[in-house]
Amino acid sequence: MFEKTGTLLTAALLGLTATVATTGPAVAAPVGAGDRTLSVGKLILSPTDRGYKGSVPVTVTNTGSATDYFYYKLREPVPGAFRLGDNSCDSFDRRVEENRRVFNCSLTDNWADLAPGESVRNVLDFEVLTNPRTYPMSMAGGWVEVYSVSGELVAKKSFGAQFRSTAGSLAHPRPYVQDIRPDAGIESVGPATLDPEGSGNLYVPVTVRYRGDAPHFSLYIKASPLPAGSLIQYTVPADGPVGSDRALVPGVQMMSGEVRSFGLLITPPTDPADAQDVITFEVSADWYETPDADPSDNTAQTTLAVAANG
Repeated sequence: MFEKTGTLLTAALLGLTATVATTGPAVAAPVGAGDRTLSVGKLILSPTDRGYKGSVPVTVTNTGSATDYFYYKLREPVPGAFRLGDNSCDSFDRRVEENRRVFNCSLTDNWADLAPGESVRNVLDFEVLTNPRTYPMSMAGGWVEVYSVSGELVAKKSFGAQFRSTAGSLAHPRPYVQDIRPDAGIESVGPATLDPEGSGNLYVPVTVRYRGDAPHFSLYIKASPLPAGSLIQYTVPADGPVGSDRALVPGVQMMSGEVRSFGLLITPPTDPADAQDVITFEVSADWYETPDADPSDNTAQTTLAVAANG
């Protein structure tokens, strides 16, 4: 959410609306005006039926005497917690520090300049996919840096995350210790059947699970070696066509301990005899090439052979 006023600027990263106003005459920014240039609220994460959620307001103000363009950089306090949504932040360089992503952000969605005394207030949304605890927790490590159009750092503030207990308390928090390496696994795969929708493809059921609360972008499933003529065409439910030997596990990022079942629609082999070949299915988690915590359970095998009554 963007809110532009005549005295404050804030940067928000999930859902943006803007209003504009002006106030009295601006004065030149005094030395050490960084505290007035940048204001960062408290990030309070509350338990939900799916981990923790919370938001923090970030306000940036042009305390100078001339119109200027400002942008900011954000490092999330909890690895994987920041939710981009419909905003003007990106992490295309895939930069991480201490496993935390760093984002480059525009203050407004139209890259507007700020007149002296103007502000933008944004609200940044965060979600931590770990099971809520009966005790409060905290985690430091986040910061916001504000830069002028010249590239000069004009303000910086650190911020952390506070986790409410399941009873709502924030008192006497324990450190939140998050897993670093993702831990995906396959519970089961196959056997193959004919697609009940009549597409002529083969339907292979797969069940995966995610242990721990390490951050990840998504989970993938790969089938190899597929016989000649066979490719994964779709997942069920579908996230769009695949046309490859590797597909995105459908659905959102997975919670700690979550189990998810889905199907793969695979074209039959060109030579029916190849349906007896053993295929290895492997699940993996995408997070900056971080290796899986326990790769021993990442694979399972089956064939594309359909039983006579299938």
